[in-house]
This record gives sequence, structure tokens and C-alpha cells, in this order.
Amino acid sequence: MHMRNVFLIGLSGSGKTTVGRLLAERLGRDFFDTDLLVEQDSGKRIATIFAEEGESAFRAREKQALQKAASHAGAIIATGGGIVLDADNRRLMAERGVRVFLSVEPEIALERLRRQEAAAREAGLSPEVRPLLARDDPLAALRRLLAERQALYTEADACCSTEGKSPEQVVRAVLAALIALGALEGEEALERQIRAGEGYAAVVDWGGLGRLPTYLARLNLPRRVFLFSDQHVYDLYGPPLLRTLQRAGWSASSYVIPAGETSKSLEQLSAIYDWLIEQRAERREALLALGGGVVGDLVGFAAATYLRGVPLVQLPTSLLAQVDAAIGGKTGINHPRGKNLIGAFYQPRLVLADPATLLTLPQRERTEGWAEVVKYGIILDAELFTLLETHAATLRDFSLPPASLLAQIIARCIALKAAVIEEDEREQGRRAILNYGHTLGHALENVTGYGEWLHGEAVALGMVAAAELACQAGLLAREEAERQRSLLKALGLPTVYHGVPRAEALLAAIQLDKKVAQKQVRWIMPRRIGEVFQTTLPDELVREVVHALFGGEGTIQAGVRQEEV
Repeated sequence: MHMRNVFLIGLSGSGKTTVGRLLAERLGRDFFDTDLLVEQDSGKRIATIFAEEGESAFRAREKQALQKAASHAGAIIATGGGIVLDADNRRLMAERGVRVFLSVEPEIALERLRRQEAAAREAGLSPEVRPLLARDDPLAALRRLLAERQALYTEADACCSTEGKSPEQVVRAVLAALIALGALEGEEALERQIRAGEGYAAVVDWGGLGRLPTYLARLNLPRRVFLFSDQHVYDLYGPPLLRTLQRAGWSASSYVIPAGETSKSLEQLSAIYDWLIEQRAERREALLALGGGVVGDLVGFAAATYLRGVPLVQLPTSLLAQVDAAIGGKTGINHPRGKNLIGAFYQPRLVLADPATLLTLPQRERTEGWAEVVKYGIILDAELFTLLETHAATLRDFSLPPASLLAQIIARCIALKAAVIEEDEREQGRRAILNYGHTLGHALENVTGYGEWLHGEAVALGMVAAAELACQAGLLAREEAERQRSLLKALGLPTVYHGVPRAEALLAAIQLDKKVAQKQVRWIMPRRIGEVFQTTLPDELVREVVHALFGGEGTIQAGVRQEEV
């Protein structure tokens, strides 16, 4: 995984050192702080240098420290607040890497600096006596410095506000900016041509989101595009990605959707139509769906139906969307009585899956995606299942991104799904196996109001239930069900339902499943890891298992154990 240097600039108190250390840990990169380098090289505290030699001498030492840090490839470098004052420094940073401005209000910066000083004293350490804090009115000084340097700070390639954010949240914002600006490079992209619709490429490229203009150029589309994202994803990726597109000569307008499953509604779909009409969007101009499964499904359905079909580009940012939702052309919205009951099969022109975007997901949202990956192992690929068992701890921990492994797993899942949809694009037969665990999973999402359980979490519980049904029906060995449960748990997914008893509501919701034929549910049942088939099951068996797992009546004998994840 290659990366250019990252220079963090901004006022003292903006969190450059704290964020820089976390960012370096997350990416496995070297970290340098120019202030610390100055002190190490001179053997003096910065305050002493100012007092004995003056500011000009400090600036000269600072310049040398920046040059030293920038000589390391791919380093994370926290700079002093005034480093932008020197034109040579600004030129060096622009040439050697990406500049990220951490913005902060002077009042907040001063509060942070004073907290740091107080914390050092409480720990019995000798705190750094900053020249800034030694002044009569440090707040006025910070305000003046910001006014003097604001224009220089905003020359940066990206701006990340630190207001109201934890250091971890700022790190995610910086990571998103680096990804969207094309600062992360991995190994050679993995590409699979999918023979569905008019045919399209599904590309897995670490850091590839920042190379979106290159991929779009391959499609020979008009240079005006429409970017759709939910509020959470847009806040991270929207501004830098729009900047990347505009720098490459694309005209991009953006529309932000409220985050959450409830956005997959007729009301939100209608609002998108209204906006596209206001923009006078034309038939050959592409819609870009940036986000998870909700955005992909909703925007995909809009693309399928606006002007009877406009080009669609899927830019999945969640693991679940990268391996499943963005592949295969299923689009749609929810109905109050069931999930995805209204929709269309509509293939995109391109799927660009960037595994680096998983670095910016909260842990729970990243974890839920493993349910769909495990699903592929169960239904089609015993070797993939074993691979996941081998690397479960690394994949769950994610403290250092396993970039190559992730790309291989995602590409493998895409290839598995592609092979199925090429055989059965409109789910008339074999494609139904992709719904393993989804019959009860979708029902659970529906009866709990789309929000209590994330989709992957509900599917994980649905797979546990499906395996239990198979065991009870004599179709699956108990040892195989236990391997599935153990892997789901190892990856951080729920394997036991806790909450209000839902058995009767689930049994009713199951009857609205899309696989119901002649009022009989067609269940996807595992025969062994790597092989499933479709069948009906006795109503009494289904009722018994659903009540045991979701009815608050205890567990099935020899079945799922009551354990917390």
C-alpha cells in the first residue's frame, strides 16, 4: 500500500499531533512532528529557542525539520502552526505530498492547549511552555495568527473541521479526504467483467475512489454527473471527491439523502426525481451512488426509472455494499409491509469498490458486512469460508488494514455473485441462493422498524436460524452449523437474539418474502459448507424454531447457545 506524505497544518491546538499519531497507527506509517524534531535536533525546548535565539532562528530550524521529515516516503507529518509562512515550506509540502488543514476556532484551540498544560502538570511532568500561552492575551494572539494565516491554510488540498469531533472522528475525516483525493495507492486493481445487462466492470481498487475520473472516462459519458450520498458519507467524502472530479474536468452536482434505511421510501424517491428535473438531467448523464446499500438501492431505482433509464455508477463505501448490494442490478425501495417490495433489475455501467473506504466506517457498520461475506462461503465457496476462519481475528480487529487480503476477499465475493447473476439475472432460479439467511433477516428488520438491527446483523441471525432449521430437518450436520456460528461470532456478529419476543410477528412477515410461491416459503437450506439448495419446510418446524430463537422461550435443545458476542 503506497501513499504520499501527509502534512497536517493548522493553528496550535487544532490537534495535529494527536490526529497525526492516530492516523500513522491506523495506516502503519512513520510519524513526525516538526516541533519535536526541532527540539531533538537542537537539544532545547521551543520556548528556550524563542527566548535565546529569536523567532527567525526557530523558523530556520523548523524548515530543516520539515525537509528531514519530508524525505521519508509516505510519512504522516504534524507541522507547527506557522510553518506555512515560509514560501519554500509551502512549495515543499505541495510537491512532496498532500496538505490537510485541521481547522479550529481560536477559543477551542486555547482551551485544548490549557488542558494539555494542566494534564502535564497533574502527571508530574514539566509542561511545554508555549510562547503563545506566555503572552498577556493568548486568545487575541490566536485570533490574530489565524487571520494572518487563514489564506495560507486554505491553500491545502483538503480542509477538515475539528469542531465538536473526537480525535477518532477527525482521523476518519482525514482518511476520507486522502482516499477521495487519490493519495492512497494499493496493489494493481482487480477487475471482473460482469455479463449482465449491457455488461460492465466491477473493479476492486484500494484508494480507487480518488481515481474515479479515470474510471468514468472509460465509459464515454457526458462530462456532467450527479453525485448522491447520505449525510454521513457525504460529510466525509463529498467535498474532496467533488474537488477531484472538478480538477479532472467533470461538472458534478450533489444531492444528500438522510442517512438510514427509512430513506428507501417513495417520498425520498420522489424528491430525487424533483431534483433531477430541476437540474435538467439528461438521459446520457450518469448518477453516481456513493454510500452503502441504502444509497445504492435508492439511487439505482431512480436511475432505472428517471427518463426510463439513465447511466448508473455504483460507488459502494460499506463492506456489505461492496460484496453484495452494489453487484447484480437489484434496486428498490421498501414498503411499510416489507423490505424491497418495490424495485427493478437495473445493471450499472460500473461498480468501483474501494476497500480503503472501510477505514472510515464505525466498527459496527464495518462488522455487519462480514455477514454477507460468510454467506458466500456457506452457499458457494468452502475455501473462502476456511480463509475467513483463518484470518477472522485480523479482519475483525482492523487495527492495521489488511489491504491485500481485503481486496482479494471482496474480489472473490464479487466473482462468486457475478457467476450466479450471469446464469440467472432476474432471480428466476439459481440466484435465489444469494438470499440465504435473508428470509428471517429481512423479516427481523421489518418487524423491528429498520434500525434496531443493521442489515448484516439481521442476516447473521437469519443464517443462524436457517442452519438450525436445516439441523432440525436432518439436512445439515450439527458440526457444520457450529462452524458457521463460531465464525460469525469471531467476526463480531450476533449469533443470539436478545430483545422483545418477536416470533409471531416474524412468522407473519415471512409470508411477504419474495421467495414465497403459492403461499409456501422457499427456504435456502445448507447441505454442507459450500453448498445450499432451495426447498419448502413443514410449517410446524418453522414455527418451533422461530419461537425458540425469537420468542423468548429459551433455546432449542442442542442448538444455539445463549452467549453474548
